[in-house]
Amino acid sequence: MSTPTRTKRGIGWPWDKPASHFKLYQPYTSSGKISWVFNWELWAPASLPPELEWIPCVRTAGNAKDADAFLSDIILNRGLAVSALLGFNEPEIPEQANLAVETATDLWRRIVIPAKRKFNLRLGSPGMSSDVSRSKPWLSKFLASLNGEDGIDFLVVHWYGPRFADMRTFLEDMHSTYNLPVWVNEFACSSMGQGEATQDEVEAFIREALPWLDQCEWIERYAYFGNAQGRDVGSWVGRGSMFTEAVEGAGDADVRRLSRIGEVYCEL
Repeated sequence: MSTPTRTKRGIGWPWDKPASHFKLYQPYTSSGKISWVFNWELWAPASLPPELEWIPCVRTAGNAKDADAFLSDIILNRGLAVSALLGFNEPEIPEQANLAVETATDLWRRIVIPAKRKFNLRLGSPGMSSDVSRSKPWLSKFLASLNGEDGIDFLVVHWYGPRFADMRTFLEDMHSTYNLPVWVNEFACSSMGQGEATQDEVEAFIREALPWLDQCEWIERYAYFGNAQGRDVGSWVGRGSMFTEAVEGAGDADVRRLSRIGEVYCEL
């Protein structure tokens, strides 16, 4: 399959994010600055703007069984244009998909590869964390167990840390190791629980990272982690990364505006 030519920049969209919040991004989705969205799920977000491409994800073993039914309804019945499918979300991490390689391999062969073929989708690898002591051994064993019949078109990775130089080193290492184009589906300027990065630090990080990501020929897509469940990315990621903030005096938690960081990410 040919490499897509869409712009690279996207946004993560948690399952509980109000549909009304899409209007905050409308100037950037309509201009093409933001071109795609994913929600870690097999169902498309409500009120998805027509100009925004949604990318489904087989997040866990539990929802893998629903892949054919959900994608059949969304792609064949509703006619939504979908170009790619993402694999399990951090299967090497106990708090995330938490999958043994043997279980993941079985699901990949029985469910994921057939979905790729049936719906003519490009297929992303399982989404691997930047903890290479766990992610690389898991992914290497997974690929070896599939014996070259994995159907993977691009590598999906996540990265959190305070310095873009370290992120770049990680991405270059993963690309050279697996020789695949890369989607960075989650990344953030994070102190990882050792205090929280300030908005100034986050902005500097984004201004350094995005030009490189845009120019790097083997980076196909990326999405900064600026939205999370409960409208709060939490202290581990750091609230300086949040894309939205409350509007003072609105009296309604759902009334939000883009934060300074959200605007920088969308406008840069």
